[in-house]
Amino acid sequence: RWIHNHVLHQGYKEGIDGILADLGVSSHQFDTAERGFSFRYEAPLDMRMNHEATTTAADIINNYEQEELEKILRLYGEVDNSRKIAQMICKAREVSPIETTTQLGSAIEKALPKFAEHKFLAKVYQALRIEVNQEMKSLEKFLSGAAAALKPGGKMVIITYHSLEDRMV
Repeated sequence: RWIHNHVLHQGYKEGIDGILADLGVSSHQFDTAERGFSFRYEAPLDMRMNHEATTTAADIINNYEQEELEKILRLYGEVDNSRKIAQMICKAREVSPIETTTQLGSAIEKALPKFAEHKFLAKVYQALRIEVNQEMKSLEKFLSGAAAALKPGGKMVIITYHSLEDRMV
């Protein structure tokens, strides 16, 4: 964040020789149950990396139109049956708001593939996390600023963890 705000936006007159960026999410975030990043724990559906941000995963789950939910599940999570999952979420939230990880799991459990539940849920959670934190927009801004800040012949190394980041990088 410091590089982004101070160097890339304010400029570095001589340019930067090299940039190393690791786009991974910290295991601490997944292991801190109350942050709501993991389906392994009962927790509020938060997923904000920045606690000052206003939109949570629960806000998205409970307020996005079905088509919007389907789109983020398909684009950001590469969820195969994103339409069905979005329908199930919308149906469940009509009964009562989906506020916790357990409630989300219950809402979509009938669509979870046998023997691949964790992999499937990881994709759903990835999609929500990316939307909550606007990760693709942030990456786009970073890439643009970083490329402009490099000296001619400078090097940039970026460690990515999923195909969306791979394609953008």
